[in-house]
Amino acid sequence: MGAVIKKLPVYVSVDPGLKGAVCALLPDKQMALFMDTTEQPETILNWLQRLKSEYDLRVIMIENVHAIQGTSAKSNFSFGFNTGAITAIARCTGVTVDTVNPKKWQKHCGVKPKEKQLKKAVAEICGKIYPKVVVKGPKGGLLDGKSDSLMIAHYARTFY
Repeated sequence: MGAVIKKLPVYVSVDPGLKGAVCALLPDKQMALFMDTTEQPETILNWLQRLKSEYDLRVIMIENVHAIQGTSAKSNFSFGFNTGAITAIARCTGVTVDTVNPKKWQKHCGVKPKEKQLKKAVAEICGKIYPKVVVKGPKGGLLDGKSDSLMIAHYARTFY
């Protein structure tokens, strides 16, 4: 009888925004892989299925977003459409799909309520918890989809 190979856990999360990202937080707590949500659905699904075959993919945590007041109907519709599309892709993997409200994961990660520069605060926390993970572009610009999705994965790791 062969030895049972135990797969290491991985947590996937999604920031479904316009500049959103999918993050896979790997077992080495300082490693994360990213994919833009603008990739073709088949590309995202294949990537998730590859992760599932290599690791114990515990959950795909999607930020539970809603319409943004003061934003056009077209923008809100696009946002909702993107969220629905990524949810469908995630469900196709057969892995548990869950959602988390922004305020809940932000509080868990130490973001102060009513933070004026929310995206910057999230990126700073990313840098403290995951100093080896790059969440800024080559010119130092914030890649907010990456930092948010990484912190959502951090939240998922805690609760799964």
